[in-house]
Amino acid sequence: MGGTLGNLVTGFMRLIIPVLLLLALGATSAAYANQDAEVLGNSWMSLGLILLPITFLALHLTNRRYGAGYAFWQVALAWAVGGAIMFGGGENSIARGPSLTREAVGFAAGLFIAQMAAIVIFDRLRGPHWWQAPLMASLFGGLVLCLIAFPAAYAGTSINWTSRMIDYLTLTTMMSIGLLIPYWVMRGFVLPRSGFGGY
Repeated sequence: MGGTLGNLVTGFMRLIIPVLLLLALGATSAAYANQDAEVLGNSWMSLGLILLPITFLALHLTNRRYGAGYAFWQVALAWAVGGAIMFGGGENSIARGPSLTREAVGFAAGLFIAQMAAIVIFDRLRGPHWWQAPLMASLFGGLVLCLIAFPAAYAGTSINWTSRMIDYLTLTTMMSIGLLIPYWVMRGFVLPRSGFGGY
């Protein structure tokens, strides 16, 4: 009994920083959800959307260090805490305001499923080619995000969502490649635990 409780406490302690990191990225993305990203020459895309693929990097680092199980819990706990903050605020709850739109729900659902998919891909491709797991996991996560979020948010409306989806998929692809740089830099600090073959 004591050993099981000790393992639970240890597991929880290991998840504090990864969960806080994912929450911080999510909160930043939400904060900039209505900030136009004119710097990209794209009138519809917000800075919040641009920040979403960075969440994959946070998952890759947790997955590298502790494995897929911890990364799954990282996502589950971050979303649970985020949801509690959003919906548990009584009269000041975000859920009571105009922020809970079809677009927000569509992208939230797409991101959640994409994050879970990215965890699986990273874990399957973990190996001696250091770039393979994070690159393919980010690429696949971005694809899943697009295929779920855009139809869920815009299908049946007058918005040309297929064009937007292609634009966003192009962005997530470029970011998947660009995020290999910080991943490579942090590999030396975020070492995998025993049992992962050093990958």
